[in-house]
Amino acid sequence: MSPIFFYFDLVSPYAYLASNLIETLAAKHGREVEWRPFRIGVAVVKVMGLKPAMETPLKSDYIRTDVSRMAKVLGLGITSNLQMFDPVPAQRVLHGAKLEDRARLAKALLHARWVEDLDLTNNSTLVDIAGSAGVDGLTVQNALESLDTKIAVRHATEEAIALGVFGSPTFRIENELFWGVDRLWLVDHYLQEGCRYIAAAGDSASKS
Repeated sequence: MSPIFFYFDLVSPYAYLASNLIETLAAKHGREVEWRPFRIGVAVVKVMGLKPAMETPLKSDYIRTDVSRMAKVLGLGITSNLQMFDPVPAQRVLHGAKLEDRARLAKALLHARWVEDLDLTNNSTLVDIAGSAGVDGLTVQNALESLDTKIAVRHATEEAIALGVFGSPTFRIENELFWGVDRLWLVDHYLQEGCRYIAAAGDSASKS
């Protein structure tokens, strides 16, 4: 059975919210989660030609309210600081760690940023966060200095965009994409129905 591919960027508070939900949902349906970090800024700014959400009038104010109330409903803590930051150093650390450590490390990084309001652009902070997730400091330092991890971040982003991913979080099941933590109910429904959609009004036939 194929995994649920979880595309996320550490700059997204919605990715943090989703990181607390996706594994429980996957387990309900006997699926694994494959964590796929990518750079949403490349998709939004360079590919779609849009401004970052927190730099967009009206939308940015809405997001501040939306993130806060969603976290409250889910019983999760969240910082009021929703400012953007450079996610590349932390993403390089993710790509430098072992695959079996990625989920645990990603959750630690997301929690550090969106609950503790820690600076993910600071190397010492990254070492500390990684250590709390069982990843040693030497691995972090090598990841921050290695050309391989820089290339890996770029390739992961290009791959995600090639598949049609443009937002964080996005969930992929086989060839279907679901964008947003507020679409997890639809992921649940899709998996519950055996990966078949019920035909919408006006459809001549449902997917099989």
